[in-house]
Amino acid sequence: MDKLVSVIIPIYGVEKELPRCLDSLLAQTYSNFELLLIDDGSKDGSYRVMEEYARRDGRIRLFQKENGGVSSARNMGLDQAKGDYICFVDPDDWVAPCYLEWLYRAIEQSGSRMSSCRLKHVEQMDAVVELPKSMPELRMMDVGRCSVWEQDACLQCCRMMAERDLIQDIRFAQEVAIGEDSLFTMQLMLKEGRIACVPCVLYFYWMRPDSALHQAFTAKQYTESEAWERIYALVQNRGKILERTSEEKLALTYAHVYYRMAHSPYADEAGQKELIRKIRKHWRAVLRMPNRLMREKGKMLMMVICPQLGQMMWRIGKKMKQVSP
Repeated sequence: MDKLVSVIIPIYGVEKELPRCLDSLLAQTYSNFELLLIDDGSKDGSYRVMEEYARRDGRIRLFQKENGGVSSARNMGLDQAKGDYICFVDPDDWVAPCYLEWLYRAIEQSGSRMSSCRLKHVEQMDAVVELPKSMPELRMMDVGRCSVWEQDACLQCCRMMAERDLIQDIRFAQEVAIGEDSLFTMQLMLKEGRIACVPCVLYFYWMRPDSALHQAFTAKQYTESEAWERIYALVQNRGKILERTSEEKLALTYAHVYYRMAHSPYADEAGQKELIRKIRKHWRAVLRMPNRLMREKGKMLMMVICPQLGQMMWRIGKKMKQVSP
């Protein structure tokens, strides 16, 4: 295990969460790595935390830039990385001690230039997941036969590792604020064709209360549907399963944006009508949605059949969720 791994971490306003993330990386069983910490114009004490950890460990490299968003920060990291392999970690998340080692071994053993692991959304700080005592048998995934709904489908850049030559000139789309990591990762997956999957959870995604998923709707969240429109265009004729399930995800994204924007300061009648028109164009994809996503499927069907009633039911559901203990 002599190849250098570059771990890129974009940082903005995570003074409290950052130590847990860095501690988990400095405890890795694979030691030949560099941490590229990219401060994206943080206004809190994040950079002080970065400096403290850099004094402790020479593998940490610090960078500062004006605030430009997570994509610009990751792109800076890609431009500065020296490693043979590249991976990403978000600053409020943490990883298992074998995260780097098992992703590295997956690439070395499989012959693929890209590997991935499973991700767990965590809402409690003390969440515990029991890891296998040894790396499980790899699952080789044919991208064209991959469903975006299955747990081994790698749609987040933060749970994958790729050889440097695979990435080359691929960069994150800075004009896309939501879904940019899915767009980036899909480009890599399509380029490689077969992915080596470590079928266990090695990455822990912290669902903090003030994360983007919990914030009020803003204009930048329109870009989520733009990201999946680009993905759907990329997967055309690249495999029936991938194309079909990407269309389902695209339709779900239209509904997600539509309901979140409803009654927000950024809602406009023309934008709502356009989203309705787009999801109706993909009504067959709505019907194909997996049964385990029945609640989301119901929202989508209401958007296709009777959008006004769908909005009313969505508001009622939100109020009930707010008052429930």
